Amino acid sequence: MISATKRNPRQFQVLVVSIAVLACGLAAAQRMGVFSMLTSTVLTGNQGDGTYLLPTGQLLHPWGDQTLLPGRPVDMTLNSTKRQLAVLGSRAILLLDAVSSKTLTRVPIRRTSYAGIAFRPGDRELWASETTADGPDSICVLELDSGGAPGKATHIELSGHPVPVGIAFSADGKLAYVAFSRSNALAVFDTATRQLIRQVDVGMAPHGVAVSSRTGKIYVTNRGGRRPQPGDSTSPSSGSDIVTDPISGSAVSGTISVIDAKSYQTTSIAVGLAPSHILLSPDQKLLVTSNGHSDSISLIDSGTLARTDVRIPSYPSGATGGQPITAAFSPDGNILYVGSAGSNALTVLTRSGKGWTVAGAIPSGWFPTALAAAADGSVLVLNLKGTGYFADPKLGPGVVHDGASLSRIPAPTKEQLAAGTREVQAANSPSYDSNKAEVSNLASLGIEHVFFIVKENRTYDQVFGDLPQGNGEPKFCVYGREITPNQHALAEQFVLLDNYYASGAISFDGHQWLMQAFVSDYVERAFAASPRGYKSNMTDALVIPPVGFFWQGRAKPLQVRLFGEFQLPGRWNPERQHSDPIEKADMLRWAEYWKLYKEGRWQNAVGARSGVPALKAFSSERYPANAALIPDMVRAEEFLRELREKEKSGTLENLMVLTLSNDHTAGVKPDFPTPRAMVAANDLAVGQLVEGISHSKFWPKSLILIVEDDAQDGPDHVDGHRTVALAIGPMIRRGAVDSNNYNHVSLVRTVQDVFQIPPRTTFAKAARPMRSLFTTKTNAAPFRHLEPRVRLDEMNPPLQALQGSRRIAAELSMDMDWSGPDLVPEEVLNRILWAESKGYETPYPEQPKVSWSQFSQSLRRPEKR
Repeated sequence: MISATKRNPRQFQVLVVSIAVLACGLAAAQRMGVFSMLTSTVLTGNQGDGTYLLPTGQLLHPWGDQTLLPGRPVDMTLNSTKRQLAVLGSRAILLLDAVSSKTLTRVPIRRTSYAGIAFRPGDRELWASETTADGPDSICVLELDSGGAPGKATHIELSGHPVPVGIAFSADGKLAYVAFSRSNALAVFDTATRQLIRQVDVGMAPHGVAVSSRTGKIYVTNRGGRRPQPGDSTSPSSGSDIVTDPISGSAVSGTISVIDAKSYQTTSIAVGLAPSHILLSPDQKLLVTSNGHSDSISLIDSGTLARTDVRIPSYPSGATGGQPITAAFSPDGNILYVGSAGSNALTVLTRSGKGWTVAGAIPSGWFPTALAAAADGSVLVLNLKGTGYFADPKLGPGVVHDGASLSRIPAPTKEQLAAGTREVQAANSPSYDSNKAEVSNLASLGIEHVFFIVKENRTYDQVFGDLPQGNGEPKFCVYGREITPNQHALAEQFVLLDNYYASGAISFDGHQWLMQAFVSDYVERAFAASPRGYKSNMTDALVIPPVGFFWQGRAKPLQVRLFGEFQLPGRWNPERQHSDPIEKADMLRWAEYWKLYKEGRWQNAVGARSGVPALKAFSSERYPANAALIPDMVRAEEFLRELREKEKSGTLENLMVLTLSNDHTAGVKPDFPTPRAMVAANDLAVGQLVEGISHSKFWPKSLILIVEDDAQDGPDHVDGHRTVALAIGPMIRRGAVDSNNYNHVSLVRTVQDVFQIPPRTTFAKAARPMRSLFTTKTNAAPFRHLEPRVRLDEMNPPLQALQGSRRIAAELSMDMDWSGPDLVPEEVLNRILWAESKGYETPYPEQPKVSWSQFSQSLRRPEKR
């Protein structure tokens, strides 16, 4: 899973392959939409019949012709003649022939934003939004000749970090209007001088822009809704406060700012939650906005501003997750297509008198993020994830690369819509044969305490590839039994899960799948630069769905305790009995934390503070926030200290969420332990936690679930999403291998069924609970941890002791940010980890086979230190 922000250099090649999915065009649309029942042990990925099983548990069978595109493009636009299509990639603009979908050229630019690409009237300039993680940002202006061929690209440099998103122009092309997401403003540019001439305050986190010459108005969607007022409950989002629900912490408002193009007087109208894309009908009488977190669209009379909402179906029904985030009208304005990103579908609406009716749905690629109506009446669909992150045999087993797709789907007939709707329904709730579960009702087991432990970044083969009883590949194993004895022992004593997948790609979405059973388009669109912040800890109100976190919504609220998850760095203050906030720069070096740990004096040097105000009451302030700098044994000791206190009182929460982060490693950065030492420390903490819990009075009614937040690009011979998961407890089977296909959402659904929590997202509602793990024959024998055969303070060599390719690896590791999870280029890191384990001359397992020594020559080296 190589993300768009950190992918293989080969992906920068201008290579776009056109493929036919199903039987092409209308023939594809005539399928009846009936899928065969899946075997319970089916592998995720390409099923060999044009169907893909996604790590989210959904089936994918996109209709129409598809063109594969590199990276994770997020937006696209047609020129005025509808003959040229411009696609906003993560680091490039792709120019395609809109009739054939053939790529004409690729123009490299800077990292790009959530959205924002538009032809200036006259089609001689193309404007695109560019952002960075921390600023400064810019707007790329690409000049085009009369035939649409690209010429000079220049950049309008923006001060600070405003995060430009949607772009639109006045009818004469003299003014450009750009949504400044972090500035909560609409920026107005003189296109002749390319100067910013005005900023107009709008709502919170503006996203999309539309301009009407008919009404003389500019319309801006505000993803974070209205501005806060005194007395509002608020939560942070990239430097601003958003009005939020005090229980879930999710945004409770969505608005459109309506701006007079002459006076710049502004009014505001309420719409659904998380409005993003906005467009006008061909006659400019109707304004449409897509409300991603409300599963609805708002239809607004552009003159009177009268609003009507239309519910966009989600699958299964009665849950949140369809995520309508983009729309397009047919050329005659009689059909409205809505991209339902969470359902991997196009919802089709048709006119019904003066209103609009949902006529059906069409299967799309994975996560449709932009639509455009072609001149021939077909609809062009930009699928953010294409057909999935799956191993490409030409690249080698288990190494996967990210790629999007562009679909061309002819306007459907009534019969095709009926078939498509059935297929969309079936694809979002696949049927499996029996998983031979001994326990059908998990609540009947009487489990009262679930310990949900989230670790970082390993594939199944990296850890368990050496276990002969499972579907492993020993040559891909880099952290085997010698380094991870506790995880090996737990997998052998309880259940080895060898067909379990991370639903996300990196920590940014992985933690959210595990805590929410949902990932917003706000996250999926941000992989290029994470411009409003890399919030794997969900400390941004805009990532949270209205249904909140997976444990919420129960008739009787669950008792929850959070250790590390959702947390920001802090330091425990014993006098004030809470953690004081600290910055990354205030943290100690690893060696200093290690010394404090060995001396038993770490307690006042670590801590955390809740980054989600709604969860503050449930959060431990003494348990360290995620950071590779702090040994995981400190985390284990702090949790076990609190557990002993709970034993004295006789009360313990129902759900405890813990994070352990050392198995992320710090590469080969000097002053850090070696990768294998950090993985071993993580494993030891796992063993200590399980031992402590299994020797406690709470053990007979406990369940421990341990999982990686993502697989993060490591080699795996089955699929790059396949990862490590463990289930431990008196009611878990012993000495078993379970090859049922499960994933992150399955794990969430399992906890929900244990505690009778109603699943409120479509993903959780459709997920298979992991019932096959459980038994009615309880075995409460405790676990005793094992010591690794690796010194936990085995240090990476100092830079001056290295030369050649190992020195390059160390220099690159020194330039990476280790203060939190996944702030580094994982494709480079994984090659370093492979080389450190297998040898710097050993080829990485992909084609063409290249060793670290060869690969490192293509990288920009940091300046010598």
